[in-house]
Amino acid sequence: TGVPVLPLGDGSLLQKEAQLPEVLSVLLVDDDLVLRKLLCRSLKRVAPKWVIKEASNGETALTLAENNDFELIFLDQYMASVEKQLLGSETAHALRAMGVQSRICGLSANDLKSVFIEAGADYFLLKPFNCERGALIRDLVAVLGLNTGDDDNV
Repeated sequence: TGVPVLPLGDGSLLQKEAQLPEVLSVLLVDDDLVLRKLLCRSLKRVAPKWVIKEASNGETALTLAENNDFELIFLDQYMASVEKQLLGSETAHALRAMGVQSRICGLSANDLKSVFIEAGADYFLLKPFNCERGALIRDLVAVLGLNTGDDDNV
C-alpha cells in the first residue's frame, strides 16, 4: 500500500523538463545544414511549440536579430565560406553591441568556452552535443540559466 516512487533520475529529469518554457523563439546559426537540422529536430522533440529559425552564417544571424526578438541563440564558432565570415564569438560580440539581450550559447568542437563568454555569450556547449532526450533537456535547462545553483559551466 506504499506510494510509488519514481527513481531519482526520472524525477529529476521530469523536474528539469517542467522548467523549460513552453514557447520560445530560437535561432540556430551553423554552416552545417545537417547539424542545424539535427539540432532543430531534437529541440522540436523536447519542446514542440518552440519557434526555430536557422542561419548559415553570422552575418545572416545579425540581420535576423535586427528583425526578430529571439530568446535563445545558438552560435557555431567556425562557419566555412569562400568569403571571410564572422566567427561565432565575433557574432556574439556584435549581437551584444546591437543591444541583443537573448541568451547566447556558443557551439564548437573545440573548447572555446572562455572565448565565447568573453564575447558576451551566456553559455557554451561542446559539439557534438548529445541529442538524447534526457541529456538535451539537462543541457537546455543549463543553457537557459534555469539550474538551481548546480550550473558549473559559466
